[in-house]
Amino acid sequence: MDLSTIIPIVLCGGFSRRFGRDKLREPFGDGWLIDRPIAALRGVFGPRVMLVGQVDEFLAARADGVLADLHPGAGPAGGILSALESTPDAGGVCVLAGDLPAITPAALLLVLAEADAHPEAWAVWAVTDRPQPCIGLYRTGAITPLRQALLGDRSLHRAISSTKLRAVRINPSDAFNINTLDDAASHRASAANNPP
Repeated sequence: MDLSTIIPIVLCGGFSRRFGRDKLREPFGDGWLIDRPIAALRGVFGPRVMLVGQVDEFLAARADGVLADLHPGAGPAGGILSALESTPDAGGVCVLAGDLPAITPAALLLVLAEADAHPEAWAVWAVTDRPQPCIGLYRTGAITPLRQALLGDRSLHRAISSTKLRAVRINPSDAFNINTLDDAASHRASAANNPP
């Protein structure tokens, strides 16, 4: 797979309602939570990671560029669709949610290897005990079903036909995401007890 044709993106939508404040700016290690998925993507693609969403100059400065959210309020499906629509000549977009503190380049490489082995797939997701559609690769074939999803329930889980979807198992700890302050505390405690 020619990685130069893939656009690496971090989804920055949502309102952090369960968290109570902007979780993407939450301190993690020597940076913010948003820095973790950016670093994982840079570990694979280099310094060309794009944020997708309505971000201010301070958040935008953490990445290498910003793609406008053409479907604000439509959740992850809207953000992924925005990236695909904004980069129609690309070979696809490699997607991470912005709230993944433990995501690794190794997990992304598993997704990309599966995508390389299955060029017919419109999407390749990571999977743990459940599908992880915000850790994945989406090709332009996914544009039409994502548009249809936005007209319905906006669910990524139901957007892509199983015949056009592949999944690859990753380490569950890589997919841990932060939704609440308790999640953040739990991740910090786990990281302190299990240093790299």
